[in-house]
Amino acid sequence: MAASLRSAGLSLIRAVQRTVGWAFLLTIIGFLVLFGLQFPHSAKLDASSLILYLRRWGDPVVGEVSSWGGWAWPAAGVSFLPLVLALATWVGKVSLDAVFNWLHRMVATPKKRAAEEEVGLVEIAGLGRVPADSERARVELLKRYRQIEDALKASKRKSCAFLSIDVVGSTQMKQGEEDTAIAATFQAYEEMLNQTFQQHGAWKVAWTPDGVMVCFLQLDLALAAGQCVLQSLKRFNEVHNKLRTSFRVRAGLNYGEVSIFEDSKLERIADHVIDVAGHMQKEGRPNSLWIGEEVYNLLADKSGFRLVGQSVDGMPVYEWSLEPPRGGTVGLRAPRRTELAAASHGAAGTRRLGRYEILQELGRGAMGAVYKARDPQIARTVAIKVILVGNQSPEVLADYLQRFYREAQTAGQMSHPGIVTIHDVGEDEDGQPYLVMEYVEGTTLDKLLVPGKPGEPSPPRDLRQVLAIAIQVADALDYAHRRNVIHRDIKPANILITSEGRAKIADFGIAKLAGTQMTHTGLIVGTPAFMSPEQITGGAVDSRSDIFSFGILLYWMCAGSRPFAGESITEVAYRVVHTPPTPLREVRTDLPRELEALLSRCLAKKPEERYQTARELVNDLEALRAKLLVTPAALPATPGPSN
Repeated sequence: MAASLRSAGLSLIRAVQRTVGWAFLLTIIGFLVLFGLQFPHSAKLDASSLILYLRRWGDPVVGEVSSWGGWAWPAAGVSFLPLVLALATWVGKVSLDAVFNWLHRMVATPKKRAAEEEVGLVEIAGLGRVPADSERARVELLKRYRQIEDALKASKRKSCAFLSIDVVGSTQMKQGEEDTAIAATFQAYEEMLNQTFQQHGAWKVAWTPDGVMVCFLQLDLALAAGQCVLQSLKRFNEVHNKLRTSFRVRAGLNYGEVSIFEDSKLERIADHVIDVAGHMQKEGRPNSLWIGEEVYNLLADKSGFRLVGQSVDGMPVYEWSLEPPRGGTVGLRAPRRTELAAASHGAAGTRRLGRYEILQELGRGAMGAVYKARDPQIARTVAIKVILVGNQSPEVLADYLQRFYREAQTAGQMSHPGIVTIHDVGEDEDGQPYLVMEYVEGTTLDKLLVPGKPGEPSPPRDLRQVLAIAIQVADALDYAHRRNVIHRDIKPANILITSEGRAKIADFGIAKLAGTQMTHTGLIVGTPAFMSPEQITGGAVDSRSDIFSFGILLYWMCAGSRPFAGESITEVAYRVVHTPPTPLREVRTDLPRELEALLSRCLAKKPEERYQTARELVNDLEALRAKLLVTPAALPATPGPSN
């Protein structure tokens, strides 16, 4: 009721203010006309009905005022009295406007609300307005942050395998040895492990002084990596070990769902799945690999394992070891490798994926690996992206493959110079889906943006070059959006820059299929640092979400830093949803105001306040480029093969 009365009062005040304002304005114009009529003019003007009407009402008013000072009106010469009255009326109008504005504020902001603002109250959903520095406000805001983090974690749960390895008795090994021998031996050991992890597709690695925790997205790759390390120890001790004591290691392996992101640091993740892997390693025998019964039951090939009669964290333990146990022997099996692992180190032309000859690995990420390959039928070089599906149940795998082919078909129908073309799609002999794409000679935009050390600000760039790339990306987005295709993961790593400086968007329609990134409403799809607010909050996503992500990308290209940086996923998510970015010209004062306004529109929190189409965005970018007069330093360009 109070709100309705307040709204009605505000409407009345505004109506009266407009009416009085127009009356004052017409009066001022009348006085100015009377002042002007004192100068030579035609008789026809005096005879007009408008002037006669003005004389009828205006002359008595001016005459009355002139009588106060003993002046005559109409005057024999030129009198400045009408001009003075016009100025006085204008001052009165300004004063009255101030009074109306004060009344408006008083009605719009009750005294209670004004008092609250003076003491620094904040509005918190479910609590109303509470002091910003109160314990209650801090607890409630922290609760909100945790809710955002929980929502992100729930949408990013992945089935991961964790391999924990450490050196047995490393402290005693170093006693009495020369520092150079210790350093050389442990460096060679670390290099051996890194090479093994790379060959088997490790996703994340976290090192301790004498141990390592490694995350894999497939159980069989993690198992093969652990067995390969144990098998490599004999040769390592013969060739690289400069110490008197032989290297012995123990390994533990566990598998399960973990909340983990592309940019998560493994050493900062706390989860029961990781803890169990570490406990298996600590309890294991030297030169052995221990796994729990649950992991053992998931293995397709269980040869070489034996039940050791012990339990860790309440689970029976199975052991794989090169050393026979007391009183018996253990059958060995060679490390199992999938097509993905084998392709990563096969000789050029000797490995095949379907009809394609694998030439080399171009890169590896959370969702799979990309290879340079050759299509022998038409002698064309292509890029093949193998998509990891993990150890899924037949029902989940069937649903995944159905969505994979549907989205690949959608992306494959697009033909645009700014979009990486998809040529083919299929499955390898293990049921692993793969995409055959256009091979692009160049590099990814993120490598151009960060040419120095990670975390350091990027150097200034040539704005004309930045705008050229931005226009190409926005034009490709416009093409896709007009075909009802939304990328959902626009970021520098998905923008390829060819050796000729042409920008191409990769992973169109595929990013939303990776891992648990389903397309159902309520689940988060994308990379947190480049998400739109509606992606983070689980709202409806449309083409304007791509425009927000594009704005983050363009801001980074121009400013050398991201607009929503943070120390954690929660902090980044909160800033994306609630905090405006630092104005661009506060970061780089040499940039034009039009660019700052364009970015502000791209990064609006509400979709309806952003550019509604990518075509509008392209038009403004092209207009800005046409006006560009400044010439900053050039964008570094060191392209190399990438896809």
